[in-house]
Amino acid sequence: MRYNLSRLMSKAWSLYRQAAKRATITFGEALSTAWKWLKAQAANTVKVKAAAEAAGYADMVYHTWAGWKALGRQVIHTSEAVFKVEVADPTTRKGSRIQSYFTYDQTQPAPMA
Repeated sequence: MRYNLSRLMSKAWSLYRQAAKRATITFGEALSTAWKWLKAQAANTVKVKAAAEAAGYADMVYHTWAGWKALGRQVIHTSEAVFKVEVADPTTRKGSRIQSYFTYDQTQPAPMA
């Protein structure tokens, strides 16, 4: 399997800069965590697709709250996630986190700033 080394180094530097403010990790530790994060992404994609299929949303467009924000939309505040998935995240203490997914019809255009 080929990895995007540019993405790996960007993540490592991002982790290091965040932790350097608190003087908690070395760059080597940040690089190691970034490798774990990159490897977990493939497994997480499979988990999300399986959860979407099980919930009946495999053929629809769905994203996380941050994903919709990056696309210029915002999730309507009264909306509940159509499905949730526990994904691996080596950057957290627990090693995983819950991601909530929303469909297009649960969003609205983001207001212009």
